[in-house]
Amino acid sequence: MTIPTISVICSASRPENWMGLYESIGENDVSIELVFVGPNRPTYDLPDNFRFIQSNVKPAQCWEIASRSAIGEYIVYVTDDLIYLTDRPMDKLYEIHKTSGNPNLVVSSMYNFPEGWNRFFSGDMDSPLVALCWMVPAKLWRDLGGIDRRFVAVCWDIDMTMRVVASGGEILTSDVYIDEKIDMPNKPRSRGSTLYSDHLSSDRALLDSLWSTNGKAHYDRTLPFEPLCDKNLISRSQEPQGRWRYNNRFYNRIITGRLFYWLKTQRKINRGRVRRFRIRKIPTYVGRIFSR
Repeated sequence: MTIPTISVICSASRPENWMGLYESIGENDVSIELVFVGPNRPTYDLPDNFRFIQSNVKPAQCWEIASRSAIGEYIVYVTDDLIYLTDRPMDKLYEIHKTSGNPNLVVSSMYNFPEGWNRFFSGDMDSPLVALCWMVPAKLWRDLGGIDRRFVAVCWDIDMTMRVVASGGEILTSDVYIDEKIDMPNKPRSRGSTLYSDHLSSDRALLDSLWSTNGKAHYDRTLPFEPLCDKNLISRSQEPQGRWRYNNRFYNRIITGRLFYWLKTQRKINRGRVRRFRIRKIPTYVGRIFSR
């Protein structure tokens, strides 16, 4: 088996977008594989260099599954709602990294956002530089330990780049442009799921607690890194839990709905004070029926 130079990994739930992303990557001189992990199996045949792993665990954990399955020398993480605007993007990211000679370099893609978008606190030019849809050597990813298990859906990538710089690495922003796929169905989130919107604020709060004090970002991480465990990595979300969706449509509407999320929030607020109302953990056998 030929070992690819680059593994493009994605936590993905929208197969209708995947070939658009694939085509935007296009032909490159470097060899590429794509490893996508998520709940929804595509209804069409994937190209030979495109692997799909089905899992219903939380999005951040899907990226970690993909990274551990990747066999390339480099890893590029993407999302399934974007396309590349630059021709031969993988060639350009690879050339930048190889030319630098720095094994601890993070090469970031570029977005058409206002100046300051790529800062820890967006728009604050005094806060640390961060990266988006970046490339790193696979060895660097694994030396870091991968993704911190406390993240559910977002901000794990900023945490990783902060850990790179804190350990002596560097971030370089390339001229490889990406953009959202504006004609994406079900935008802004996948049908039947509020996972991203539900967890954006909590994941961002976690990120801020790790890397900032009194509104000032720094490189002295406040808590030790917690890796995802190998056991049941594909089959069960590790704490804090989150799911893309459930296979039973009625059950999915309840569990991923905003009312249920509000009730869970109230439970957390009232924990220790009001114990009359509780949402109990769903029995294992029920979960097996309704979810993968």
